[in-house]
Amino acid sequence: MIQVQMLPTNQDNYCYVIHMGDATVVVDPGDAQPVLRYLEQHGCTLSLILNTHMHQDHCQGNEELKRVTGCTIIGADKRIPAVDIVLTNEESLAQLDCLAVSQDSSAIQVIYTPGHTTADCSYYIHAGDSFSGALFSGDALFSGGCGRVFEGTMAQLFDSLQRLKGLPAETLLYCGHEYTLDNYRFAEYLEPNSVVVRNKLRDVQLQRERDEATIPVRLAQELTTNPFLRTADCALRKALMMEDNSEFEVFTELRKRKNRY
Repeated sequence: MIQVQMLPTNQDNYCYVIHMGDATVVVDPGDAQPVLRYLEQHGCTLSLILNTHMHQDHCQGNEELKRVTGCTIIGADKRIPAVDIVLTNEESLAQLDCLAVSQDSSAIQVIYTPGHTTADCSYYIHAGDSFSGALFSGDALFSGGCGRVFEGTMAQLFDSLQRLKGLPAETLLYCGHEYTLDNYRFAEYLEPNSVVVRNKLRDVQLQRERDEATIPVRLAQELTTNPFLRTADCALRKALMMEDNSEFEVFTELRKRKNRY
């Protein structure tokens, strides 16, 4: 059985504790203290940290957690603090496609998702028919948006999102930040006449007014409302006046507009 517990850290980050049978895994500990408190309160032993990328707000807790628990740390960038297993390129990620950290027939699949940085990866957990699957995307994919391109290229990030779009529609998205409200305000700005986007924005506004997290969300919903996953959508293309452009050109224009928004 798999259970996911969200731990807010820093200003708007999300760190995740994943219970996989007897194993406890943490994704992107930007701060060690919330994780240590959780482990103590629940009597858990941390076995593995999965980092999506090397930005401090996602890995600043690594060194303390490793010192206290002796856990193993995995990521795709040698700059990640205290990292034990470095997945340095797409070939090595493919070789470790399903990590040998599994309980109750569950598995962690590594998906190479550069663009935000040159060495991002995401983690997809699947566990048979009783679990719909969970995607931990860091800053590659957000609810309603995607990450900025800092070190990588637009082409890399576009290709990364195409990989994530191919996951099962029922997958639950667990991203790295609570950016959803701003992202859907931008989506409505792009398509002010879209009832689907307007309704999604309304729902998100209500969640935030109640101080509720907007995460997790089904990938199926993102495929119908997130502009960065809808580069082939006729209505969005018409709103952008890019009906004859390639999907990559639409994506690039969206990312440029979001940067200025």
